[in-house]
Amino acid sequence: MFDEPTDQPIVLLASFANTISAHLAKNQLDAAGIPSFLSNENRPYGPISGGVRLHVRQPDLAAAQELLDASRPTMHALASSDDEEAPATVRCPRCHHPDVVCRHQPQPQDNLFVKLRLWLLAPEKPQCHCFQCGLDFEA
Repeated sequence: MFDEPTDQPIVLLASFANTISAHLAKNQLDAAGIPSFLSNENRPYGPISGGVRLHVRQPDLAAAQELLDASRPTMHALASSDDEEAPATVRCPRCHHPDVVCRHQPQPQDNLFVKLRLWLLAPEKPQCHCFQCGLDFEA
């Protein structure tokens, strides 16, 4: 938490779907000496209510963003090259499993949130989901 009173505004740095991810990010900031705090931790329906929010002081915002961005791994879909005659399949960037589905348009069996995400955000790249580890990513 913040030790000394200040007139500096508090800003939202990031929002997380779960408390574990939020605490990991907060721990990185604490280790770098950047004061921060979490809000919305104990609300039910976490992502629906805005997720767990990580806040910092306005002057620390750029340094905090740089720190968190540097630790975020870049993930790319990998094409399978096991069989040269078979068409390349997309593999999960996290677990490298081929049980992945990618698409541009929502399907009739999708729930409302998936349909809204695909319709409203209109992604240029296919949205992919790994059924092995549950990762959602862009191809």
